[in-house]
Order: sequence, then structure tokens, then C-alpha cells
Amino acid sequence: MLPALSDKELTRLEDLLITYGNDYSVLNLAELNGFFTALASSPTLVMPEQWLPAVAGGKVPKFKKPAHEEAYTALMLRYADQVGEALADDLEHFEPLFEQSEAEEGPAVIMEEWCFGYMRGTQVAGWDELPPEQDQWLKAISLHGLEDNYELLDAMSFVELQACVPQVIEAARGLYRYQKQRH
Repeated sequence: MLPALSDKELTRLEDLLITYGNDYSVLNLAELNGFFTALASSPTLVMPEQWLPAVAGGKVPKFKKPAHEEAYTALMLRYADQVGEALADDLEHFEPLFEQSEAEEGPAVIMEEWCFGYMRGTQVAGWDELPPEQDQWLKAISLHGLEDNYELLDAMSFVELQACVPQVIEAARGLYRYQKQRH
């Protein structure tokens, strides 16, 4: 097992995501956490050579310095490992890396980035159709993770949106449990 990334390393990883990112790439740790959660929950093993280009929006970036490429790849691999370990070691306490913000109504948990990353991960892993119960879990995540649902989300109140947080957490745990029991 690789050591968990320190706060400094996480900041460095996020800086590299932004520096080498584009409109189609993962640009923050919340989205990357969702992406790796979906990969760890996948029924099939997805190799880094398959998912690295997906994180970068289609193809691995052209790095300005070899040190950037080494850091990008090494930190990415360790973070993927860290998310997978967190799910495997203590699923009941697994918490997605949601962003926080301050709304008029008070503190808000922002799930969109994480959910977008999760849905990207399911696409890269080529998930099959799920049974109805598990499909409901995926729908709880995709509600916040697909552009098609923006109108639905806009129509929801602050309270309704915040009420989705435990549903998304339970869905992530449930889908991981389901996929691991199948294999």
C-alpha cells in the first residue's frame, strides 16, 4: 500500500490538474475523488493507461517539465490507490470529497464536481446496466453528475439539495458493496 497523500501533495496534485487541464479534463480533487471512487467500485479493473487520458480530457497532457509529468503521474496513482483503500478498509465511514460553500441559507455541501467525476469513472470503466435497486443508487449520483439534469437541480430548493447529500453517500457505499460482492 502506498502512503496517503499529504495536504501539500494534494495541493500539488490539484495545481497540476489546473495547470494541465482543459474544458474536458478533471480540474479539482472533488471530481478526481468521485472518478476514483467509481473506478474502485467498478466490476472490472481499469488500468492507469486507460484512465489517465480520461482524467486529462482525452489524451495525456504535454508537460512543460519532466518533473511535472513524474509528479502528475505519481500523485495520481497514489491518490487512486488511496481512494480505493479508503473504500476497501472502512466502507461504512467512507466520505466522498465534496466541496463546501456558504449559501444564504447557511453552509452548503456541493456534490456536483464529485458526482461528475463519478459518472466519468463509470463511463471509462464501461459499467453494464444495473439491477433496479442499484440503478436507483446510480441515479442519485447522476442527478448531480450529468448536465442533462441542470434544470431539475435548478428547480430544487436549498433544503432539497442538501437532503441529497446522505443519499449520494449511501449510493456510493452501496454501489461499491454491490460491485465487490459480484466479484
